[in-house]
Amino acid sequence: MAESGHGSGDETAADPVAWHNHDIPQRQLENVQLTKEEAEALPVSREDSFISVEIKSKKKDMQENEISQPGEDVEKLKVAEPQGGTDSGFHESTKSAIKNEKTLGPPPTSHKKRKPGKKGIFFSYSPDAAYLEKKFVVETVRQLKENNLAEDIWFDKDEKNIDAPTWFTQRLEAVEKCRAAILILSDSYFQSTMSLFEGKVLLERTVSLSKPPQLFLVLYSPTDIPPQYAPFLDGIVDLTSGRIAKSSLAEKSSMVVGSLSIYLEKLSTAMVPALPPLVAETEFTGQYKKTKLCQWTVNDVQEWLAGMKVREFFCQAFAENGIDGFLLMALTEQDMVSYLSIESRIVRKKILSEMVQILDNEQKMRDGWHLRVRLKRPRVDTVYLVYDPADVRLAQNMKADLLKKNIQVDTHDKLGQSKEEFLQINAPRIAGCKNILVLLTEAAATSPFVFNEVVFAEWLNRTIVTALFRNMWCKLRPAMKAILGENPAIDFETKMYADSMDVLEHQVRPLRKVSGIVLEQAYLNRMAEGLKPLQVLAAPQSGQIMWPLTEYLEPKVFISYQWDTQARVDDIRNMLESSGVTCWADISPVTRGHSSMSSRNAALMSRPETSGEPITSQIQRNMRACSVVICCITPKYIQSDNCSKDLTLAETLYKPIIPLMLRFLPWPPEGAPTAVRKILAKLSTVDLSTEKLFKQNFYQVLERVKKHLQPAKS
Repeated sequence: MAESGHGSGDETAADPVAWHNHDIPQRQLENVQLTKEEAEALPVSREDSFISVEIKSKKKDMQENEISQPGEDVEKLKVAEPQGGTDSGFHESTKSAIKNEKTLGPPPTSHKKRKPGKKGIFFSYSPDAAYLEKKFVVETVRQLKENNLAEDIWFDKDEKNIDAPTWFTQRLEAVEKCRAAILILSDSYFQSTMSLFEGKVLLERTVSLSKPPQLFLVLYSPTDIPPQYAPFLDGIVDLTSGRIAKSSLAEKSSMVVGSLSIYLEKLSTAMVPALPPLVAETEFTGQYKKTKLCQWTVNDVQEWLAGMKVREFFCQAFAENGIDGFLLMALTEQDMVSYLSIESRIVRKKILSEMVQILDNEQKMRDGWHLRVRLKRPRVDTVYLVYDPADVRLAQNMKADLLKKNIQVDTHDKLGQSKEEFLQINAPRIAGCKNILVLLTEAAATSPFVFNEVVFAEWLNRTIVTALFRNMWCKLRPAMKAILGENPAIDFETKMYADSMDVLEHQVRPLRKVSGIVLEQAYLNRMAEGLKPLQVLAAPQSGQIMWPLTEYLEPKVFISYQWDTQARVDDIRNMLESSGVTCWADISPVTRGHSSMSSRNAALMSRPETSGEPITSQIQRNMRACSVVICCITPKYIQSDNCSKDLTLAETLYKPIIPLMLRFLPWPPEGAPTAVRKILAKLSTVDLSTEKLFKQNFYQVLERVKKHLQPAKS
């Protein structure tokens, strides 16, 4: 079988100056098909020894050049001297609004340089938060810095890295090193991938370290807080109840600062107040055109608005609310109406369309390569191998075996001279593959190469699978545990290599048909048994599970469905759980739609019970434990045994039922058994039968579910 041509050639052949002027010789990948015995029998040549020494040297250099301690790089502040004259497009009232927020006196002539690593208080928030929540975050950080914590707070906006390709990596590295963290909890916090990972990293560190970081929780808006945060709820700052809920953002920020300052001051290593702000500029310079939108200042936004001939009144509203580039990107049309009083629809549309155009242009810039890569469509049946250079022989064998199965394989091409260059060179290869296979070995557990590729792959939302060749869970850094922990893993350490390769092949390219129905189900069961979350596969041997999986928690919602709609049921389950609502459904890694047997009873004949508990017992136990039952209505569902048994059991246990219409049917549905029709006739449905209706009406599902959960909280 001819090789696909991706990732071939020497890793550093095209890069004579690898990281820190070292070359790592590597054999051609495409022609090497060594067995495990052949690889072990190879003599260690002088060249092999040289490779080992050079790799260790590269890894050491890379670790020393990892992203600096949170906030290590501080830009020198320069005082902009007022210049004579005024721009005709700059409104005097707008200038006054900006000046009111700034101190016109020059900053101190000397400022003691902060030593690296002193920004140890991490500010964790959702990057996907709405405008009002982000404004609260900005205001809280500002007040904290004014309270002598300017040299201690790590906030990604102030570090000016939110537009960098390594932004994801820098936030994770900062949260791994912090001494304390402030978490702004909301629905958005538990729905954003970035903030979820930060929370997992912090929780894992509180368990595994002798000196764990201190966590300070701030409840910004009502949300269901996962039980893992229970030990830290005693000191939570609740902004959702009483008079404080109706207070202004500035008052809420003051309450947070007042509540936490006494604790944060004990953690401060500098106790340096914030420097006086820069002098307000009195003249437009056009500098904003050379600056990324997310880094615009309030004055840059004013100059941009003036250039679009926006009315003075509207410009003043932006200035008075301190709208800079960071907040501008969070604004929606409704936000402009509600908080800025921009009543003109034409002005709102113009502002948003111009902003979109700027972002599109930034994506086309040379340093916007990571944004372009994220839009790249991955190829199906492709695998990108993530491995440490020390495991090159293992990667060669794995690549050869996957190529024999007609699966295209790609790997990193060159190592580059820095982390940024390494990612820029190899990012298109990662983005071009649908599946990312991480070869977990002793070397990979602490490898900066592996870490950067895994984090970037997660940022791209690729499917990540771990091939466990050595159980190194205890040596994985917290961020790697957070990313890989709940992703699927395959045991190559204790299982037969051929069996594990079959599981891997099924994960990459599931077989649609196997001769014989029973044989197909048995095959699927074996494939499902070989694929488990990494923390389930590896953590039991180490004695701890960092983040308990949803299936091990008591469910709040029981989902009843027919197997032909499993993909949509997965979407419903994921969206509910991202909102903190634990769910249970008879969903295993087995893809039920692959079997011609469509009823649950058929699967029970051959399905192994890995937990030791019969599936019927699991159904009854979880139905009793749940607070509400969701039934997914389709023509096949209302005629299935699942429907009759689940709805009858729910009725017997007096469980509230929420019908979700996944396929349009007249209501109450015709063709259903009399008992089912009688149960459903008295219920109102939520129509999710099309993609548009699903996005439009899902909030109704969440509202109805939470309404039924409230009595359980009291």
